[in-house]
Amino acid sequence: MRPALIVPTFCPVIVMLMIGCKPKTAAFPERNEQEFSQYWYNGQAEISSYTVSQSRYSANHEGQSIFVFVTEDFSRRKHVKLERPETASSEAVKVMKLNATEEFITGLYKYTVMNSVFTPIDLDSDPHSLKVTSGIQEWCGQSFIQAEWKSNRYDIRQMSYFENDGDADLSLAMGWLEDELWTKIRIDPNALPLGEVKLIPGFTYLRLSHVEKKVYKATTTLTPNGNRFVYRIEYPALHRSLDIEFEAAFPHRILGWKEMIGTNEMTTGQILNTIRSDYWKHNQPADTTLRGDLKLK
Repeated sequence: MRPALIVPTFCPVIVMLMIGCKPKTAAFPERNEQEFSQYWYNGQAEISSYTVSQSRYSANHEGQSIFVFVTEDFSRRKHVKLERPETASSEAVKVMKLNATEEFITGLYKYTVMNSVFTPIDLDSDPHSLKVTSGIQEWCGQSFIQAEWKSNRYDIRQMSYFENDGDADLSLAMGWLEDELWTKIRIDPNALPLGEVKLIPGFTYLRLSHVEKKVYKATTTLTPNGNRFVYRIEYPALHRSLDIEFEAAFPHRILGWKEMIGTNEMTTGQILNTIRSDYWKHNQPADTTLRGDLKLK
């Protein structure tokens, strides 16, 4: 059975939240730095598993997704992880990293997708993510996109096996990345852009849909529903919407999502379980038993 994401009905609070790019009254308490540090700076990652129903080729395909959230020291100059941050303090910036993977099978062959997002924890000083990468592999070939923040724009490099995409370089300014909204939820959901905004759509969507890579006008809203919120993004020109459901309380786990393209293409994700782990230390055959905690196939 295809997992479903329950989207709450219209609530008057949306009107207030849509005025301007930021709500006049914050929807969430100010971040508790001690609570944030105890959760995110304790040497462990947060790993969540999801069931996925992926729309592709006019059909829905069952799959699974893994979200790995972890903080690390990042090089502001090189845009790579700093292996020895104590020797490069002048260029070190603490980021929230998301490695999001998805696997689904279309008939005979498999798709494997991975997105990586690197968003500074201090959004007041660094409101834009420093880097986003996305790779897709399937039996026909593979493609890769990378975006790096350069002062006032995103420099994007694309490499693809497919002729219509090919290899290309471009720059996009005056737009947020859809892919960074997931990490902003985890850092501080009060920082989510609201109302009429300009967004660069998610890289996985851009690759699978073959639409032009540019900044699009979008409308975003934030709707409460008991102990959770739904952040909705709507792209009129693309006839596409994305709902991200997350916990109202810290640490604001991602609970699920629903993407609609047109009127009959729907992709959903629904959480299975979450663990905390220094997973990079669990790399021996005996450690495969830990996958059972995430209900992985």
